[in-house]
Amino acid sequence: MKILLTGANGYIGSRLLPILASKGHTVFALVREPRRLHLEESVQKNVQVIQADLLQPTSLQRIPQEIDVAYYLVHSMAEPKEDFQRLDQNAARHFVERLNQTNCKQINYLSGIQDPHSASKHLASRKEVEGILKKAEAATTILRAAIIVGEGSASFEIMRDLVEKLPIMIAPKWVKRLCQPIAIRDVLYYLEGASLQEEMWNKCFDIGGPDILSYRMLLLEMARIRGLKRWIIQVPILSPRLSSYWLYLVTSTNFFLAKSLVASLKNDVVCQNSSIRHILPQPCLSYQEAVERAFDKIAQGGVVSRWTDAVSSGRMPIDFLDHVKPPKEGCVRLRFSKFFRKNHEAV
Repeated sequence: MKILLTGANGYIGSRLLPILASKGHTVFALVREPRRLHLEESVQKNVQVIQADLLQPTSLQRIPQEIDVAYYLVHSMAEPKEDFQRLDQNAARHFVERLNQTNCKQINYLSGIQDPHSASKHLASRKEVEGILKKAEAATTILRAAIIVGEGSASFEIMRDLVEKLPIMIAPKWVKRLCQPIAIRDVLYYLEGASLQEEMWNKCFDIGGPDILSYRMLLLEMARIRGLKRWIIQVPILSPRLSSYWLYLVTSTNFFLAKSLVASLKNDVVCQNSSIRHILPQPCLSYQEAVERAFDKIAQGGVVSRWTDAVSSGRMPIDFLDHVKPPKEGCVRLRFSKFFRKNHEAV
C-alpha cells in the first residue's frame, strides 16, 4: 500500500509512521522541515520524505500520483495567530485540490469529538476541516477523539504539571465537565486499522476509552497514581482568559495552545457514535492503565514524540527540540551548596 502521511513529524504522525512502514507499506512522509524527522534505520527503506507546506500549494506538486491512502494529521491549534481557523481551512483546501489530481482512494482524518449544543473555535475549526475533506474525490474516514493520554502529549503534560506542581488547585467550573480520554496506543490502532477499510468510508466515528470522567476526576486520579495528595477548590470567578494565563504560567504549554484548550473545556466531550468497535474490535486501555503506561515510558526514556515536535523550525537551531523533554520528576529542582569559613575575629 502507498500511503501519504501529512504531519509526519508531529506527535501522532511520528508514532504512526514506523507502524505503517514496519507493515511493509511505502510511506510518503510530508513535512515542512525534514531535519525534524527522525527515522529508525529499520524503516528507512520504506519511507520517502517529501518537503512541502500545505499553505504553499506549489510545493504540494511533489506529492506523487500513485497513492492509496492519505492521512491528514495537521492543525494550527498552537499557532500564535488569531486566524488559525483560516489557516486550517486553507491548508485543507490545498490538500484536497492536490489529492484530487492523484489516485488516492481514502483520506483518514483525526478530528475532535463535537458537543452537539456548542463548540469552541478549536472544535469548530476541526468541523470545518472535516467538511472540506469530505468534498475530496477520495472517500473520507473521520475519527474523533477527546483527550489523548500518552507520554509527551499536550493534554497529558498539562495535567501532569498541574498535579505535580500544585498541592492545592483553584479551578474554574469547567473541572466538572465530562471527558472520555483515550490512550495513544488505541488511537494509533484505529488510525492504522482504518486504511482501505471500505466499511468505514465516508463515515465519522468517535473513539474513546472505557472511562467517562470529569476533568476534576482526571486530575485526582493522576495524583493518586503518582502517590500525591491534592485538593481542588472550584471557584466561579476564573474567566477563560484568566484560565489560559493560569495554564500558561503553571504548565509547559504556550499561551496560544492554553487558550484553545480552555475554550474547548466548556463542553462535554463524550463519544456519541462508538460503532467503530464493531468494525475494529479493540480492548481500549482504561484511564488508569493509560496514565501508568505513560509514566513507565517516561521512566524508561521511551518518549517517542512530544507535542512540541511539530513546531516550525524558524530561526531556531537544528537541535532545539533535542533539549525539550518531559521531565522525569515533573518539576525542575535546583540545589547548590556554599562552603565558607567563619571569621572568629568578627564575632
